[in-house]
Amino acid sequence: MGIRPDALAGSWYPGSASALKGLLAECVAEGRRLLAESELGGRGPPVAIVAPHAGLAFSGGVAASAYVAVREALPKVDAFVVFGAAHRVRLDRAGIWASGSWRTPLGAIDVDEALADALIGAGVGGENEAAHAGDNAVELHTPFIKALFPEAKIVPVAMSFFPDSAALGKKASAAVRAAAPDKTVIAAASTDLTHYGAAFGVLPAGVGDPALEWTRKNDSRFLDALAALDLDGIVPRAERDGSACGAGAAAAAAGWAAERGARAGVVLAYATSHDIAPSGTAERFVGYGSVLYAAP
Repeated sequence: MGIRPDALAGSWYPGSASALKGLLAECVAEGRRLLAESELGGRGPPVAIVAPHAGLAFSGGVAASAYVAVREALPKVDAFVVFGAAHRVRLDRAGIWASGSWRTPLGAIDVDEALADALIGAGVGGENEAAHAGDNAVELHTPFIKALFPEAKIVPVAMSFFPDSAALGKKASAAVRAAAPDKTVIAAASTDLTHYGAAFGVLPAGVGDPALEWTRKNDSRFLDALAALDLDGIVPRAERDGSACGAGAAAAAAGWAAERGARAGVVLAYATSHDIAPSGTAERFVGYGSVLYAAP
């Protein structure tokens, strides 16, 4: 049974429980503000979300908007299947952390081993703890899960840009439904958007306001594909535009949502790291977006 350490605590987010609680409170307040500005009304219960995974001081408010939307609609969630970008390894199939727990400064989150086994049995992926070693994608979602859903379990799933990512999401949803029909299980995808700047090899619009405008348009095409449940177009769009490091993860959440009956998603929030923490001329920054899928 693997125990996954909170490898990025103390750098990407506070390492002490008290400091993390304080920052999460700020993120949640910002998330609620962003939700109030979104077009969220009149929807059924949430089934899946997409949220970023940068340092909490940067993307925490945008990420919180997704988790707060789930919390306000569903006070109890039994488990989150967290599809995360695989930044450090190229995978031939999805990498599932199948047992044990993940540490956070707020306490450990147990892995739902029965659901992990169901995903593996359905052919969604294979057991692979190494795929998650040192990666920020799933880890940056764990503080929100532990703080807002302290009893929930997780199933971490590392995803590359698989052409069948949406189909894998559908398969995962069906497998979970069959294995745990009485549980409330939400799919959460972890991805950031365009990484702009010379350091990332992306500099088509120079710097400053033109760079920000180019990035916002680039990101909007990907977010539009997610909102439209364009299952066949999500990964190709990101590949063409370089607009999401976790396109496979996002497509899996979209596929899950479609299998649960969702007809579309809603973009809850969007910002760039420069919007959140401006520092002189905008020349190196990342886009963040959150999306919610709800059942009819």
